[in-house]
Amino acid sequence: MPSYSYKAIDDVGKIQRGKVVALGEHDVEARITQEGLTLIESKEVKESRLNKVFAGAKVKPRLLIELYRRLSQTLEMGLPIVTALEENSKMLPSLRLKRTLSEVQIGIEGGQTLHEAVSRFPLIFGKLDLSIIQIGEQAGIMPQCLQDLSDFHEWKEDIRSTIKKAAIYPCFVLVALSAVIGVWVGYVLPQMAGLLTEMGAVIPDVTKVVLATSHFIRNNWIWLIIGIAAMVACIFMMQRNPKGAVFLHKHILKTPLVGKVVENIALARLGHYFATMYNAGMSINVIFEILTDGVLGNRYLESRMIAAYQDIQQGHTIASSFKKAGGFPLLLLGGIKNGETTGTLDEAFKRLGDYFDGEVKRTVQIMLSNIEPITIFVLGGVFGLIILSILLPLYDVMGELGKSY
Repeated sequence: MPSYSYKAIDDVGKIQRGKVVALGEHDVEARITQEGLTLIESKEVKESRLNKVFAGAKVKPRLLIELYRRLSQTLEMGLPIVTALEENSKMLPSLRLKRTLSEVQIGIEGGQTLHEAVSRFPLIFGKLDLSIIQIGEQAGIMPQCLQDLSDFHEWKEDIRSTIKKAAIYPCFVLVALSAVIGVWVGYVLPQMAGLLTEMGAVIPDVTKVVLATSHFIRNNWIWLIIGIAAMVACIFMMQRNPKGAVFLHKHILKTPLVGKVVENIALARLGHYFATMYNAGMSINVIFEILTDGVLGNRYLESRMIAAYQDIQQGHTIASSFKKAGGFPLLLLGGIKNGETTGTLDEAFKRLGDYFDGEVKRTVQIMLSNIEPITIFVLGGVFGLIILSILLPLYDVMGELGKSY
């Protein structure tokens, strides 16, 4: 919808200027009048290409969490949805989100439901959000659904924060290790080797191997970079191919340390996603459709979900279908079976999600605890080899100097 800049006068005769999203110039006057202003003039604002690019950007998750929480509270107080949107948009720091809420408000005033109005912004409101908002409107439980969405997105941010913390240390160590080895092998060692050769020292085999490695890297670094880039591109292409992604993600789960973290994150997402959607009243069809659309973060487990759903459609229970599909731990299967037996499937998945949340934090801590000694071992081995390749010829030189005296 277009934006309009306006100039108006307030009750005390002071000139006010601003911008408003409206259907047309007649709508601008109506909106300005509602705010107690008298319109003097208005003009449509033409958006630049740069603004259009930023207009399509995603909104920070923390702002979305705050929006859902505030909307839930204001609707719980009995305010109409249009008023709730208008009041909450004033307190948000994001211009992008404010503009979006203005357009949603105009859509509702034009006769659309909240679900129809927000569905025009898929980069901000995801498929799960839209489904739960629709359920909230149909069942008349919008405040509760918005609160559930707020809690759910807050959990997602906590998981994302945990993943980032887990990745920072290994990445830092890898970069530092590569830089140090590059300097020693690429510059320091060749200089030392030249000096030792001039001194007439006999170069031992270990030094020759390290020097040959250094020489190979310095002469072929372009091809090595191309090879690494080709490997990354190959992994990327596999990721985009459905069968390739399943194969890749299946083997990631088998990777020591990392695999367990990835599995626990996917299972925690499964538990929380299922519980949130089931509690909101969504059908099993819609739940499985969303869960198999890349939300778990592991294509192999999603392929097992598809196999389980096909079995469920044939009349089997969820627990037996998950067991037949394979790939899921016994604890998850037991929890699902208990939930089906007692009729508390949403609570069962919620408990499973909470459990695997704790497992994510525990496995991340174990991974970090193991990375430190492995890093020290690798770093010590590399530097030990480099120092040994220098000290051995130096020892020979010192021995020859001792004989000469």
